[in-house]
Amino acid sequence: MRVVKSVPIEDFEFRGSIKDSDVTKLIRAFGEEPHINEDEAEALLRLNRRCPIQGPTWSGFLVDVIADYILNHSGPEGYITAEKSQWLVSKLSSGGWVANRAELDLLVSILGKARWFPLSLATFALEQVAGAVIHGFGPLRGSHASGIANGAVPGTIGGSEIALLRVILNAFGGDSALPLTRPEAEILMSVHRAVAGRPLPLAWVDLYAKAIANVLLAEHGYSVPPRSVALSVWTSDEVPAALDEQVAVCLGNLRRDYHRQSGEERALARLERQRIEIVTGESIGAEDMGWLGERLASSFLPAAIETAVLAHLDRECLIGDFVSPPLRSGWAA
Repeated sequence: MRVVKSVPIEDFEFRGSIKDSDVTKLIRAFGEEPHINEDEAEALLRLNRRCPIQGPTWSGFLVDVIADYILNHSGPEGYITAEKSQWLVSKLSSGGWVANRAELDLLVSILGKARWFPLSLATFALEQVAGAVIHGFGPLRGSHASGIANGAVPGTIGGSEIALLRVILNAFGGDSALPLTRPEAEILMSVHRAVAGRPLPLAWVDLYAKAIANVLLAEHGYSVPPRSVALSVWTSDEVPAALDEQVAVCLGNLRRDYHRQSGEERALARLERQRIEIVTGESIGAEDMGWLGERLASSFLPAAIETAVLAHLDRECLIGDFVSPPLRSGWAA
């Protein structure tokens, strides 16, 4: 353990803090040989866990070094396999929860830099944000499942949490035009159930409406755009007051961004999904196609945003005869 031996990290652990001067020592040590091995990666992550007091430069250093190790020096370059994903989760979490914000930032940074990674790693990251929103704990709210901290109120969602969800969703799609998967969408639906009783930020209306529309249109034979387009941030100086109008303006570019999928596009999309599964060693779950449409069609009381999305797709003649008569009569009312 080259760096562990040359820098007294035991001293940092003993005092429970990492100063900027300590980071400078580590940077100097790594400067001579920048690539670390697994033992050193584990030592740095352990140091992060045992030192709750951290200088401003520590988080950026940890992200850069561990991301470089995961993506460039421990397997297929640029990819995260199921094995590497399991290692990373085991080092960052305890009882399913990431220890602190520095480690969550590390995880999200790695996802953003990877070309492909397992769906389970994407859902693990999404669940960290969902835990903050639904239960009021986790690395975004300053505590684990043992309790609520910092006055966090369960059932509330802020701009930073919405932005993190969008970043994670976009990262899993990467350069591929990959529709949102069932596990991802179900996490978003659980978040929406938690926040639906309060006034909704427009940023959440925008993200959730676009996510639901993405899944539904994919189920109905549309070729979806890359997620960076499908989930792009809608901005305007004028915000409609009514929820259905907000959804309509957020989904205003569907005809430009989606089109009916040809047989060739369908085959290419299937091959791309298979490539991701082969490289990561984990299934994406194409067998779940159709689940959301069936759930919404059979639901007696869809969420207001879900109903507004269905109504918009129906008005735009994008989903044909999918919408059930009871829902149509409810919209008319």
